Amino acid sequence: MLKNYLRVALRNLRNNKIYSLINVIGLAVGIGCCVIIVLYVNNELGYDKFNKQADQIYRPVAHIFYNGHTMDFALSPSPLGPALQNDFPQVVSYTRMRNFGMPVMRYGDKVFSEPRFLVVDSAFFDVFTVHFLEGNPKTALTQPNSVVLTETMAKKYFGNADPMGKILNADNKRDWMVTGVIEDWPKDSHFRFDFLGSLCTYSDSRSTWWLSNNYYTYLLLRKGTDPSSFQNAVNQDLMKKYFGPQLKTSIGLSADQFTAAGGKWDYSLEPLPSIHLYSHLDYELQPNGDISYIYVFSAIALGILLIACVNFVNLATARSEKRSKEVGIRKTLGSKKSQLVRQFLTESVVLSLLAVVLAIGLVELFLPLFNGISGKEIGLRLFDSLSGIPLLVSLGIAVGLLAGIYPAFYLSSFRPSGALKGETSIKNRKSFLRG
Repeated sequence: MLKNYLRVALRNLRNNKIYSLINVIGLAVGIGCCVIIVLYVNNELGYDKFNKQADQIYRPVAHIFYNGHTMDFALSPSPLGPALQNDFPQVVSYTRMRNFGMPVMRYGDKVFSEPRFLVVDSAFFDVFTVHFLEGNPKTALTQPNSVVLTETMAKKYFGNADPMGKILNADNKRDWMVTGVIEDWPKDSHFRFDFLGSLCTYSDSRSTWWLSNNYYTYLLLRKGTDPSSFQNAVNQDLMKKYFGPQLKTSIGLSADQFTAAGGKWDYSLEPLPSIHLYSHLDYELQPNGDISYIYVFSAIALGILLIACVNFVNLATARSEKRSKEVGIRKTLGSKKSQLVRQFLTESVVLSLLAVVLAIGLVELFLPLFNGISGKEIGLRLFDSLSGIPLLVSLGIAVGLLAGIYPAFYLSSFRPSGALKGETSIKNRKSFLRG
């Protein structure tokens, strides 16, 4: 039966080429726009999830209130990471990072200003997922004046030569020895870098002063750790053990007096995957996205798809007079309404699947332009996973059923006698979708 429906559907589409082409193009444009928006939304929701331990990584951020001033920083003090690993068994590892500006890097006659030079603890590679091409992640940043380059930077400065052991000069002040080369850091991360220098190079990294927030700290917690309970324990311990004595020295107030005066100095833990869309603090490493935009774009995608479906319905019902005689003949020959409904739905699904094929072409055509505007590296990548093509086929079937269900019941409702005479009981009604 399905084979017969398909054969009839293809014959009808072939006999009505202009109508079929208009419908396919209309649906394809709608589906193509929807797919691009979905790819964008999926990319935004996937930030930092390429890290294998992403669900165990948290960033402590500061919330300070004193003397009528509120400060919410993405930063934390230098001794926070070491103290937490020492005092709490829940902390497997930590890493800090800091950007000391835009050094002018030199190698031979090559001179470039580099805005993405971060200095990090050697444990950076224990916390984050980094793929080394050369060097040892365990020792790459354990010594002062060591630097790890991305593959792009290695080619930029050294071409095809082996960069290991070579010296890069920064600002005519400091020499950095190349101790590793890694794959380029993914763009779907809330921070970017081209160089990773050893943080132990700077004496400030060994500071024990708690009242200055200068570093971005990331904690790798043990599996099963409750972040909320851990956060509460951390804040109680830090105030009594570390902040209290230094507050007394700095402003003459003990921890209890500071709190009694309405002051607050504590830290909350941000899950790594939520930073890009939910964190909007002072001194973020780079501008983040916003979850509200995700809701807006999702609504736009749904709206575009619905408009494409409504246009399909309008075109289908506009042809009702032409199809009425076909319905009359089929009913006279014994076709049931349910059979006609299935026939019209099959035509709709076939049109929709053809539109999906065209939409894939449109997406591949316009994605480079979209990436250029948005700064993304989004790709359709149909064959990267087993679910890619089935999802698009399912989308085509769903759109076909959604767009075709009203015309199917509309056209199959004609009375045989009236349909054969060109007179239908609903001929002069206006579709509620057409006004």
